[in-house]
Amino acid sequence: MTIRLKILSFQFLVTAMLLSVATVTWYYVDRIDYYFDRNRLAGAQLDSVIRMSAAMNRYSENVAELLLLGRTELEDFNDARSSLEASLDLLETLIRDEIALVVTPSEGASEERELERVAQMRQLYEDIDMRTQRLLLLRDQGRLDEAVQIFREEIEEKLDTTLEVHISAAIADEEAELRQYQTLTNRLERELEWIIGLVTAAAFLISAAAAGLLSRSLTRPIKALESATKEIAEGNLAYRIGYRGRDEFASLAGQIDNAASRLEVQRTALLDVQAGLEHEVGRRTGELEEANTRLHKLDQMRVLFLADIGHELRTPLTVIRGEAEIALRGASRTVDEHRDTLERIVHLCHQMTRLVEDLLFLARAEVDAIRFDMQPLDLKDVLGIILSDAEILAEANDIRIDARMSDEPCLAMGDAGRLAQALMIVLDNAIKYADPATTVRLDLSRVDGGARFVIQNHGPDIPAAELPFVFSRFYRARQSGPRKQSGTGLGLSIAKWIVEGHRGEIEISSVDHLTSLRIWVPLRS
Repeated sequence: MTIRLKILSFQFLVTAMLLSVATVTWYYVDRIDYYFDRNRLAGAQLDSVIRMSAAMNRYSENVAELLLLGRTELEDFNDARSSLEASLDLLETLIRDEIALVVTPSEGASEERELERVAQMRQLYEDIDMRTQRLLLLRDQGRLDEAVQIFREEIEEKLDTTLEVHISAAIADEEAELRQYQTLTNRLERELEWIIGLVTAAAFLISAAAAGLLSRSLTRPIKALESATKEIAEGNLAYRIGYRGRDEFASLAGQIDNAASRLEVQRTALLDVQAGLEHEVGRRTGELEEANTRLHKLDQMRVLFLADIGHELRTPLTVIRGEAEIALRGASRTVDEHRDTLERIVHLCHQMTRLVEDLLFLARAEVDAIRFDMQPLDLKDVLGIILSDAEILAEANDIRIDARMSDEPCLAMGDAGRLAQALMIVLDNAIKYADPATTVRLDLSRVDGGARFVIQNHGPDIPAAELPFVFSRFYRARQSGPRKQSGTGLGLSIAKWIVEGHRGEIEISSVDHLTSLRIWVPLRS
């Protein structure tokens, strides 16, 4: 049974007990109120009958005084007559009210008999009153003796005596009713006290028992849950509640047990991880030290690059200045000599412009100011565009280019200009560092859902220790021998940035006098 159902059952039980007490109380109060009303009406009827008896006596006395004493004032007679009629009317009204109140046929029949008796008394009174009017008429006619004789024979001895009998019987009946109703009321009050006491005690005992059962059904699982939370808080994740039932506490206990099981598994896993953490920290520390060494080396390279770039800028500027000064001082120089000087100056300016453009490109790339114009394209078309320029560079260095492309189209989303720039940088490096009279090989194929460029040249090996840095900015390998190549060390860094901007990859290897650079770019699905 769920907690909600238990609480609802307890509330229903308490409500039923309260309704039982209320029902019994209402029944007895209604009965007591009924007899109170009957008692009130019986008392009013008794009072009305007594008043009517007094009015009847006054009426008889006034008639006697009018006949025997010769009194002529009718005011007291009329008052007594009106009082008697009012008493009869009130008594009849009270009896009818009581008839409307009674609930049993026997009580209704008794009240109907009282109503018939009132009708008889009214009939007797009307007969007396009619004969009294006749007697007063005889008196006024001077026949007083005849009137007195009729009064004594028909009114005083017969009708008056009979009416008094009815009045006495009515008084006796109303007094009996009053005693009966008072007895019934007292008995109902005592019964009500006993029944309310018994029902209240029973309701209290039943409610207390139900409350005890409800409290026990709630406190036992709560204590179990409290013990479980303490054990788990102290680190005993192997503790289990083991509470079984069909209520919410059973569900909660099951969830806590499951949570403790999961926490125990996780703690075991964490301990396993912690066991190997020191080893991992040591390994990571070694990697950080190695990375720090590389950073120091890169910083040294950057310093060296700045020195080289200063030298690279100073040398052409010195040459330009020298050539310009010579041209200014040499008034006897020919036009061809002046042309040669200007051509050297232009060549040096081109070198400095390229250097500045590379630096500007990297600076803009660092702040993400360069955007790609991504368009659908065929990488074979991009490769075809740069091959003509690359062949001119290769021919000037006595190098041949062998380009091979896949027969299938290599469709991709990319910036044709930037991809051509990256490929041109790579080809330019391959041509510059290739041995004379050798071939630079360029392959384009489809592999792993993308297009792969492979550029190979035969020339000096790149030391294995320097391979991780060839794509770093400011890097330029140390060169030896007669074929030193000029450069800033920014080209491959620019090419790597362009390739990665197209979600591609670039890598390089150099062994056995063969240097291979591979570029992979994803194709459109």
